[in-house]
Amino acid sequence: MNPRILHGRSFKGAAAYLLKGSKHELNEKRVAWTMTRNLATQNPETAWRVMAAIAMDAPQRKKEAGIPSTGRKQKNIVKHLVLTWHPEEKETLTREDMEAAIEGALKALGAENQQALIISHNDTKHPHVHILINRTLDNGALLDDSNEWNNLSAWALEYQRQRGQHYSPQRELNAEARARGEKTKYRPVPRHIIDAEKFIRQSANDNPDRRIELRHKHHALAKEQANRSHRLKKRHKAQWDDLQHDFLQNRHAIREQARKGQAAARVQIIETFRPQWRALKEAEIAERRQFEAREKSTFGRLSNLFRNVDIAHAAADGPRPSILSQLWRGIGDATERQAMFDKQLAQRRQELDTRQRNAIRAAMLPVVAAYKMESETAVIEYRRARADLTFIQRGELAKNKAEWHQLIERRKADFEKLALSLERTQEFNKAADPQSFLDKLRNRAADFRQDRDPPGPSNDNDRTRDD
Repeated sequence: MNPRILHGRSFKGAAAYLLKGSKHELNEKRVAWTMTRNLATQNPETAWRVMAAIAMDAPQRKKEAGIPSTGRKQKNIVKHLVLTWHPEEKETLTREDMEAAIEGALKALGAENQQALIISHNDTKHPHVHILINRTLDNGALLDDSNEWNNLSAWALEYQRQRGQHYSPQRELNAEARARGEKTKYRPVPRHIIDAEKFIRQSANDNPDRRIELRHKHHALAKEQANRSHRLKKRHKAQWDDLQHDFLQNRHAIREQARKGQAAARVQIIETFRPQWRALKEAEIAERRQFEAREKSTFGRLSNLFRNVDIAHAAADGPRPSILSQLWRGIGDATERQAMFDKQLAQRRQELDTRQRNAIRAAMLPVVAAYKMESETAVIEYRRARADLTFIQRGELAKNKAEWHQLIERRKADFEKLALSLERTQEFNKAADPQSFLDKLRNRAADFRQDRDPPGPSNDNDRTRDD
């Protein structure tokens, strides 16, 4: 079992080719049987028209389902699935077997509920069916095709195991590689290679192993080139990861250096202001003792009152009470005088704290400026390194692409050369065929007899004249 997935835009074109053949080579007799799924008709001509109409109505269905119509428009609404069996199964394979395989393949793709037109052909040695699937869902969205090839390959592997077949050993290798976490990529065979191989198989070659040997050779070359491409891709990713890691490490080091510089500047300013805080504290203790001593006499209480009247009131502290109201409240209330004294001390502490904060801010300005300059320099160097790495990697990718192109051209030339040699061999075999040689002798003998026999009379007048 070899499945194949294609995508297209037109139900009409696909159905016309599968039902009638190409416009240059019509062949309706190759259709063995047809059937439909999830459609109210078994007529293939009606079926593809119904699927096309539903696909065209997708925008309205989206609107009714409340799905936004934004995003990239998907045009490949036709999924073309081809299931091919080995020529050895042609005699034993029944339609029921094929329909069961179709059911399993559609379930593997998650398309068992989708509309489908199935067409079986009998024009090749290997039995095969074509399945046209409408990707449009009931809500107007399209059937998800992510990971569809791996799912279909897993189903085909299980299918051939159940049937006890080993026609596709590469599928076993790919499954084991995916189980190990490795990636496998399907590479379609170019059409000119298929045509060349078809001609080679049809040719009368004395050494049929040459084609197989050439295929194995190019398969090994392609595998080696694929490994180089994989290593190149892996190395490119590692280079980008290293560049990103180095940039983040450098940026972190710059930030850490700036943080340490700011902390050092802060400690230095604090140490510079520490004597001032000590002097302020000693002055507060001395003034508090004097305040308490003056509170013991009437004159001292008046002195404390006038010493602590708030004349310079900040606007941020709210509306400033008048001097008379402060004197009136403080004359007879010791608590009010104590509050006025504490407020004066707090203001002096606030002024010293403000001067210290401003000094710290001024000391940090050079550190912040240096941090910004180093950060900008690091970003510039990072962008330059990115540009250089991009340039280098693009050159390596171009070289890798050229190597793939050279390998493809080499494969094409080798198969064309083999086909040409087989064509000469076929002409030689035809010329050396004994039966062909005898036919030539017979034709020459017939021509010789015809040349020796006299021509007969063409009319009665000629006959009379001869008599």
